Amino acid sequence: MFCSAKCLLGVALLLSASCGGKKEKEPPVNPPSLPGNTTQLDIGTKVGNGRSVDVGGVDISTSVKWTRLLVLDKDKLVLAGDVGGEAYALVTNDRGKSWTGHATKADGLVSWSVGVDGTLVLATAKRQIPKKAPPTGRLPPIDTISFLFAAPGQAKLSTPFDLLRPDVTGKLETPTIPRGSGMPAVLGPALASVVVELKPKVFAVAFAPGDPLPPVIELPKDEIPVNAPFGHPPMLLTLNQKQLLTRPWPKPGEKLADPKPIEKVGITKALVDELSDGPECEWGSWSFKRVAQPNNKTFILGVSPEKRVYFELPPTIVNTSPIACSSDRVLVEAINPEKLPALVPCKIETGECTPPDNRPFLKPWAEQHERKLFTALTQQGVIAAQQLRSQRKWAIYISESVDGGKLYNLQRPVGEGEGVPEDGYDVAALVGFGDRTLAILSAKINKTTRRSWYAMASDDGGSTWVLP
Repeated sequence: MFCSAKCLLGVALLLSASCGGKKEKEPPVNPPSLPGNTTQLDIGTKVGNGRSVDVGGVDISTSVKWTRLLVLDKDKLVLAGDVGGEAYALVTNDRGKSWTGHATKADGLVSWSVGVDGTLVLATAKRQIPKKAPPTGRLPPIDTISFLFAAPGQAKLSTPFDLLRPDVTGKLETPTIPRGSGMPAVLGPALASVVVELKPKVFAVAFAPGDPLPPVIELPKDEIPVNAPFGHPPMLLTLNQKQLLTRPWPKPGEKLADPKPIEKVGITKALVDELSDGPECEWGSWSFKRVAQPNNKTFILGVSPEKRVYFELPPTIVNTSPIACSSDRVLVEAINPEKLPALVPCKIETGECTPPDNRPFLKPWAEQHERKLFTALTQQGVIAAQQLRSQRKWAIYISESVDGGKLYNLQRPVGEGEGVPEDGYDVAALVGFGDRTLAILSAKINKTTRRSWYAMASDDGGSTWVLP
C-alpha cells in the first residue's frame, strides 16, 4: 500500500514535531558553571568559564610558588615551582587543552630548567656550611647538587643523578657553585650542565649524568661566569674586566666557542650576582632580565642564540612588579605622571618604550591590601590581571588593550567577594602564546574544603574567555 503525498506530508510534520519536542526536554551535556560556582570539572567566572586542569593521579598543590614560566612555542608551556619541600611542574603541549604534571619531594634549593625538546630537569641543591662567614651580601656556595630528568612523554621524573657532593672527611677541596641556585642548562633528554668553581677563581663547565662523569671544560682565566643559562638552546654568559660576553653552552668534548660581546653593558660589582639568579621572563628562544646600572637606571638584557639586546627601561619603572615578554616585545610597569602605575610595552628591535594613554585598572583600594599583577603580551596588545586582597574582601580584575598597549578597556571583575579572602580565586599565571592567552587559576570547589587548578583561554586578545 502506498501513501499519498498528503499522507507523507502529515507523517513528516508529525515526526518533526515529535523530534522537536524531544530535543526541548533533553538537558545540555555538562552545562557550564555559573559565575562564582566551581566544580571538579570547571569554574564559572564573570568573564567566562574555565576547565579543570586534569593531570591524572598527580597531586599539584595549589600553594605552590611558580618560579619558572616558559613558553617554548605557540603550543607548549611549562610552569614549574615548589613549596614546602615538594617540587611541581605543569606542562601543556596543546595550548591548555590537556596537561601533564610532575611532583616529587625536593630537599634544599629547587630550580627547574627546560630543554628545547621539552625535557624537564629539576635541580636540588644545598649550600656549603662555611668555616667562616662569607662576604657581606653573599650566600655560601653550593656544594651539593643533583638532577632529576623527565624527557618528553616520560610520565615520572627519574631518580636523582649526583654531580656535586662534599668530601665527608673534610680533607679534600671539592668543586662548588659560587652563585645562584644551581639552575642547570639542559643539553639533551639525559644531559644537564652547570658552571662550577674547581678551586679559587678557576671555573669550568661540568656535566651529568655519566659513569664516569664527562670531563669538565675549563673556562678562560680572565672570565667570571654567570651561574645560570640564558636563551634556548642555552647560552653561557661570562664577564671580563670590560664586557659581558656570550657563547653557546658547550657539550661534553666540544671546544669552547669564541665569545661575542654584548655592547653597552656597564660592568658593576653586582652584575654577575644579578644575572646568576637567572632569567625573569622567557619566550621561545629568548630569556630576559632586568639589570641595575649606575645613576639608578634599569636596563633590559635579552639573550637568544641568534641575537642579544640591551636597552634602557622607563626611569619610573616598578622593579618589584613582574615583566611580560614575547618574541618582539617586553612589558613593564612604570609610574605615570599622575603617580599611578601604568603598563609600558617596549619593542625588542628598537628599544622604544611607548607609554599608554590610560591605565588598565582603577585606583587601588583605599584600605590596606595586598596587590599582585599578572600581564601577557598578545597579537592585539596586552592583557593584564590584578588580584587584590584585604582582611575582609578579595577581587580579581582584568583589562585588555587591542591596539598594541596604547588604550585599555575598562577593568572587569573576574571574581570578587567578601569574607575570608583565602576562599577567593587565585591567579597563578597569565600566559601569552601569540594568538592565544591562558589564565591559570586556583579556586575552592563548591561545598568542599579542597582547591583545584583551572585554565581558561582567550583567542581574541582578552575580549572573551572560553574553555581551552
